[in-house]
Amino acid sequence: DQLRQRVTYALSQIFVVSFLDSNVANYPRGVASYYDTLASNAFGNYRNLLEAVSLHPMMGIYLTSMHNQKESGTRVPDENYAREVMQLLSIGLVELNPDGTAKTSNGKAIETYTNADITGLAKVFTGWSWAGSDKSDTRFWGGNADPNRDWMPMQSYPKFHSAAEKTFLGTSVTAQSSASPETSLKVALDRLYNHSNVGPFIGKQLIQRLVTSNPSPQYVARVAAAFANNGSGVRGDMKAVIKAILMDTEAR
Repeated sequence: DQLRQRVTYALSQIFVVSFLDSNVANYPRGVASYYDTLASNAFGNYRNLLEAVSLHPMMGIYLTSMHNQKESGTRVPDENYAREVMQLLSIGLVELNPDGTAKTSNGKAIETYTNADITGLAKVFTGWSWAGSDKSDTRFWGGNADPNRDWMPMQSYPKFHSAAEKTFLGTSVTAQSSASPETSLKVALDRLYNHSNVGPFIGKQLIQRLVTSNPSPQYVARVAAAFANNGSGVRGDMKAVIKAILMDTEAR
């Protein structure tokens, strides 16, 4: 439990929500639940962690993916979470080598995503809002509140989800005849999860929070390798990543 709490605290500095947001501050039980969600996934798989964070109502409030509506007329989907899930929670701003150093082209770092990627990914995060016993418009907008909605994962509201084609990071969700938020979300999170940047990007941040502020590229590479494969062909195994961080020669 002591190690789990250390890792949870480290994750809370990467997968951030904050009481400094006045809207989040209205839900202390929800924020406690969010922290517990990080704890319950601290020794699990990064893919499950990323989905749990994406669907937690406190993250929905903090990065404004809750109540996000599909495009209509001049209205476009809120892009906040789409941007931050890439920039902060998965792949970062520039393409990375396995050792965490930046890939370059003509002396300049290669950016991981473009504005078009943000626009495409934003459509994925439409049609999600408070959990409850129905999917009425009233519940979508926050009315008829379920007493446990503060901590229950957000549920999908197909009426508000974009059925258009969604293209991002070289991947597409084909146009849907019937809007399916769950299908769109799975494609998007799988793409982020399998991006080559995640191991060095998340791994280095965990090293910095658990061991040292300035890990060598070789240290980062060893941790990224553990993220890519736990020794049994499994990607994203947090136990393997944590073990690699704490048992590395630089840590010892």
